[in-house]
Amino acid sequence: MKKSIIFFFVVIVLAQLAVPGWMIVRRELVLSEGTAYRFRTAPVDPYDPFRGKYVRLNMEASSAPVTKDETYRSGEKVYALLENDDEGYVRVEGLSRECPEAGDYLRVRVSYQQTDRVQLRLPFDRYYAEESTAPGIEREYWKHSRQQERDAYVLVR
Repeated sequence: MKKSIIFFFVVIVLAQLAVPGWMIVRRELVLSEGTAYRFRTAPVDPYDPFRGKYVRLNMEASSAPVTKDETYRSGEKVYALLENDDEGYVRVEGLSRECPEAGDYLRVRVSYQQTDRVQLRLPFDRYYAEESTAPGIEREYWKHSRQQERDAYVLVR
């Protein structure tokens, strides 16, 4: 009886260590083996005091071209097919409802559809920072997102 309790305790402890360990390993694998994409940012909306201390990011590559006979619903999950442009920034070449077998893609949600473009909700539209440094980061981001500069980008793997 005592051995079974010890065995059960050891199994529980190992499971509690394995779960966070696997979460860390998954993220480290993405950092070490993932393809790096540079997303050019777009100018940001004015500061919203209700959202707290984070930097809101708008990406130029948050829309995709579609033909007039394609229709997408708001909130629909799709795969954005990624490709680099001549300057090394990513652009969305198209959308697929099925998971692509080749090439790089990003799973996103449809925000809304216009006639020839679909606006997408990218999974990385915020950068959380320590409360005292967030305003400085946001000031620099705004400075480099203006029409004159336009050299801010986000590196995503």
